[in-house]
Amino acid sequence: MKKRVSLKNNSIIKRIHILILVLFFCQLGAAQKKATNEIVLNRNGIFYNIEVINDELIHVVKSKHKDYKPLLDNLSIIKNAENIQFDVSEDNGTTIVKTKKVVLYIDKSGVIRFVDTNGKALLSELKGGHKLTEAPSSNAIYQGFSSGDEAFYGLGQFQSGILNWKNTPIQLRQYNQEIAIPFLVSTNHYGILWNNNSITDFNHPEQEISFSKTIDEENNIREAEFTANTTGEYAFYVESPNPEKNRRDGPVLLTINDKPIINYTTIWVPDCHVGKINLEKGKTYKVVLQNSNSQTKGRLFVNGPDFNKTTFASKKGKAIDYYFVYGETPTDILDGYRELTGKAPMFPKWAFGFWQCRERYHNQEELLENAREYRKRNIPLDNIVQDWHYWREGTKGPSWNPETYPNPKAMCDELESLNLNLMVSVWPEAKDKELLTRYGLEEHKLVHKRSTRDIYYLDFYNPKVAEGFANVLRDSMYNIGVDAIWLDGTEPQDPPHDWTQTHAGSWDEVTNSYSLVVNKAAYEGKMKHFPNQRVFNLTRSAFTGQQRYSAASWSGDVAATWEQFAEQIPAGLNFCMAGIPYWTTDIGGFFRDGKSLNGSTFKDQYKSEEYKELLTRWFQYGTFCPLFRIHGYVSDTEIWRYGKAFETTARDFINLRYQLMPYIYSTAWNVTKNNGSMMTPLAYSFPNDKNAWDIGNQFLFGDNIMVCPVTEYKARNRTVYLPEGTWFDFWTNKVISGGKEISADAPLNKLPLYVKAGTILPLGPKVQYSTQKLDKPIEIVIYEGANAEFVLYQDDNLSNDYLKGAYAEFIFSYNDNTSKLTIRKKEGNYIDLKKTPQSFIVKKAGESKGQKVTFKGKTKVVKL
Repeated sequence: MKKRVSLKNNSIIKRIHILILVLFFCQLGAAQKKATNEIVLNRNGIFYNIEVINDELIHVVKSKHKDYKPLLDNLSIIKNAENIQFDVSEDNGTTIVKTKKVVLYIDKSGVIRFVDTNGKALLSELKGGHKLTEAPSSNAIYQGFSSGDEAFYGLGQFQSGILNWKNTPIQLRQYNQEIAIPFLVSTNHYGILWNNNSITDFNHPEQEISFSKTIDEENNIREAEFTANTTGEYAFYVESPNPEKNRRDGPVLLTINDKPIINYTTIWVPDCHVGKINLEKGKTYKVVLQNSNSQTKGRLFVNGPDFNKTTFASKKGKAIDYYFVYGETPTDILDGYRELTGKAPMFPKWAFGFWQCRERYHNQEELLENAREYRKRNIPLDNIVQDWHYWREGTKGPSWNPETYPNPKAMCDELESLNLNLMVSVWPEAKDKELLTRYGLEEHKLVHKRSTRDIYYLDFYNPKVAEGFANVLRDSMYNIGVDAIWLDGTEPQDPPHDWTQTHAGSWDEVTNSYSLVVNKAAYEGKMKHFPNQRVFNLTRSAFTGQQRYSAASWSGDVAATWEQFAEQIPAGLNFCMAGIPYWTTDIGGFFRDGKSLNGSTFKDQYKSEEYKELLTRWFQYGTFCPLFRIHGYVSDTEIWRYGKAFETTARDFINLRYQLMPYIYSTAWNVTKNNGSMMTPLAYSFPNDKNAWDIGNQFLFGDNIMVCPVTEYKARNRTVYLPEGTWFDFWTNKVISGGKEISADAPLNKLPLYVKAGTILPLGPKVQYSTQKLDKPIEIVIYEGANAEFVLYQDDNLSNDYLKGAYAEFIFSYNDNTSKLTIRKKEGNYIDLKKTPQSFIVKKAGESKGQKVTFKGKTKVVKL
C-alpha cells in the first residue's frame, strides 16, 4: 500500500500537512514531523531525522536520542532549509522522500539510498552498516556506504601522492602537513559532508597483515608475506600511534617486492600512511616495513580492489550526521558544499601576486633591506612575510621585540611606500602573561602537559577568547599597518589531551575544528574593527566551512625532495576539492639542506645543481597555485641568491603570473560569486573520462589552463594526457587533438602548459605589483575551435565596496562559426564607461598583432 504527502512551506496548508504527517508516521510506529522540512522516523530503536534543505541537499541524522542536538550546532553549517515543495510517501514499509532532483528511500531495516529522478543509483548505505556506541571505544560512530564504478576526491590535504580515494584508507586528523576536511566528492553526481568534529577514520581496512620476521629491531624493520586474492589495485596502510607527543623523524618506508610504495622521510611524521600498488591474483609478495622512531611498533593493514565501500568512523559523537549533496557535475557539488558552509569572500588583489617569505627575517632592517632590493632589481612582488621570533624573549607573540623591531609602524609605512604588503606570523599559543592579562585571556587556556614543559593554547571555542584575540590583533598588528595575519600552528601543533575541557566540550569531541574557530575569531575581529577592509589570512590547518572566513592554507613544513614535491600536486587538488578554494605550498620546500634539517638530501641549497633544479620546477608549479609563495627554513629565499639561471627563470614566471592577473582575479570573482574553483584535477572538468580519474600530476588553473608540472630530476619531457577536445600549446600555439597521451617537451626554463579550444584569455602587461596602474590595454586572446565566454572582473582591489555593487563585469563572447567577438557590460557600477572607456587589444592565439577596441558601455561586436 502506498501513501503520499506533499510538503510545502506555506501557512495553513503547512499546519494541515504537519497534522497529516503526525498521523501518517504514527501508523508506521515511528516518530513525528518536527518542523516543516524535517521527517522523524524510528527504525529499530534508532531515530532518523531527515531534513530536506533544498532539492539537492539532504541532511541525515541517526541517533539513539529522539531530541538529539549536536555539540557544536552550526559551527560549520550555516544554511537553513529553503521553502520548497517535496513529496513524502510510504510503500510497504519503505519511506520515500522525493525532491525535484533526488529521491531518498529508507527501508524497513533503516538502510538509506539515494537515486536521481530518473532512477539512476547515486549512493546507498550498507545493510547493517552503521554503529552508534555510547560507551568508550576506538570509534563511537560508524557509517558505511557502497561504492561502485566511481572516483572520489577531497577530504583535505595528505602527503601520500594519492588523488583518487576509492578504496583508500586515511585518517582525518589535523597535523602539520595534513589537513582534515570531511567532505568527499564522487564522479557519480554526489558529495558526502560528514558532520563530525572528532578524529575520523576513512575506509579503515578490515584485513591486517602479520609480520613473520624482524630484520632490524633498533630501526623497527619487519618483514611479512602477502598473497593477492584478486588482480587489481591494493592500498596498504600503516597505523602507528604516537600518544605522548608529536613524532619527529622516521622514516616510514614500505616496499612490496622491493618496490617502494610508502616513502615518508620528512621531519613531521603523522600516525598513518598509505600507498597503492597493482598486484596479481595468486601471487605472493615480500612486504618490508621500516617504521623508525615511533612510540609504537605500528600495524599494517590492506584494502583490496574488492573493498568497494566508503566508510566513516569517528572517535566521538552521539549521532551519525551527514549531508548528501547532489550535483550534475563536480562544479555543482562544490557549489552545494558552499551553499551549506558559506561563500569564500574576495581576497585583496595583492594576495594573488608573488610573496617573499622565509624563516626568517631577524630584525626590522633586514626585512626592509630585502624589500628594497626587490624593487631595486625590478622583480615584481606584492607581499613580504615576517615569520616568528619577532616577539619579546620568553613569549610567543604577537608583541614586537623593541630591540630587533624598534619601530614596526615605520617599517609598515616604508613597505607601503614601496607598494608592498606585510603579513606577520601569529600563533594561537598562550605564552605572554602580560599580554594575556591585559586582554582578558589568561583564564582561558588549554594545556598540553609534557615532562619538560607545559604548552598552552587559547580556548577559541569561548567567545571571550575570540573577542580578546581580535583586540590583540587590532592593537599589535592592524593599527600599525600590518595587512594580513599568518595564523601558524592552528592544528594545533601540540594539541591538548583528549580529556581537556574546552568551552564547547572535551578536546577529543572538537579537535578537528580548532583551526575553524581560530580563523573565525581573526576574521570577525577584523571585520568588526575595520569593516571596509578585506580580510586575508594564511593558516596551516583548515576545517569544513573555513573558506567563509577569508582564509587560505598551505601544505605545512614539507621537505625539499622530488618525492614530496610531487606529492604537493594531489595534496593541493584534494584540498580544493574538499570545498576550500585557496591553497599554496612552500616553493622549494621548507626543510631544504644541511642547515635546514635536510642534510641527507642536499648539503648546500645555494650550490647544489640538483636542488636548484628542484627549486626551478617547484617555482614553475607554484606560479599556477592559487597563491604564489616561496618559503624555507633557515634559508635566505630571495630569488637572486640561487644564481643567474634560476633568477632569470623565476623572473619569467613571476612576470607570467602578473600578466595572467586579469584572468586570476576574474577567476577569484567567479569563486566568490558563483562558488567556482581556481585549481582542480582533470576529473573536475572531465568527470566521465575514466582516463583522467587517477591523474594527480596535471591540473586545471581556472577553467581553461592545464598545467603539467615536471617532478623528476633532469627530465626534459614528460607524458601528458590531453582530455577530449582540442588543445593549444601555450608556448607555441600548436593545435593538438585530445583524447590521448602525448610526449611534451619540458626544457628547464618551461613546463608544459595547454589551453582549451574555446577559451578567452585576458592578459595584462608586465607590472611590478598587482594594483599598479596599467600603461597598456589588456589583451583578449581567443583560442578558437569552439564557442567561448569569459567574464572580466574589476573593482578597487582592496575594500569591501564590491559587496555593495562597486565592481564591473565585462562579458566577452566568441562565436566560432562567425569569428565574431561580442563585448557587453554585465553587472556593477564601479566604472562610468562614458567617462572612462575601456581599451582592449583583441586577437586570436598566435597572431602577433591584434585590433584595438574601445568599449564605452554599448554592446560591441568585433570581427576577427
